[in-house]
Amino acid sequence: EGGLVAMDPHTGRVLAMVGGFSYAASEFNRATQAMRQPGSSFKPIVYSAALDNGYTPASVIMDGPITIQTGNTTWTPKNYDGRAAGPATLRSGIERSRNLMTVRLANDMGMKLVAEYAERFGVYDRLAPYLPMALGAGETTVMRMVSAYSIMANGGKSIRPSLIDRIQDRY
Repeated sequence: EGGLVAMDPHTGRVLAMVGGFSYAASEFNRATQAMRQPGSSFKPIVYSAALDNGYTPASVIMDGPITIQTGNTTWTPKNYDGRAAGPATLRSGIERSRNLMTVRLANDMGMKLVAEYAERFGVYDRLAPYLPMALGAGETTVMRMVSAYSIMANGGKSIRPSLIDRIQDRY
């Protein structure tokens, strides 16, 4: 079972939506109702906040080991491949989906700002301001993520998804 939404980012018209294998077997729509972690697909929201707040694509961020201490908890995030590349540009960080760079960026800007952007993009109503959330650890729907990406594709303009074009009768 899975969910898929294909939407025109300029009009908001939903071109295709799949909410599961069989409506008869389950009326639960995984595209609009299932709360799932967006994972790395959330990173562009973090990078958007950075670009609006003093960073440029050429800004250099350290892609190296980091340990975060919060109370009695220690968190040591890793990149997917387990390696660190050293200093790298913001652009390469998003292109290569580097976890360590994203965490450093979110830590530097503050998770309050990242949470504000996540809410402005409509991904979350209230994102908890914890660093793992910068890597997509929160839960949202496929429809909300598609809507957020349409804002980026549409030059910053928010578009509401539209599932119905018109309603007409035989006349």
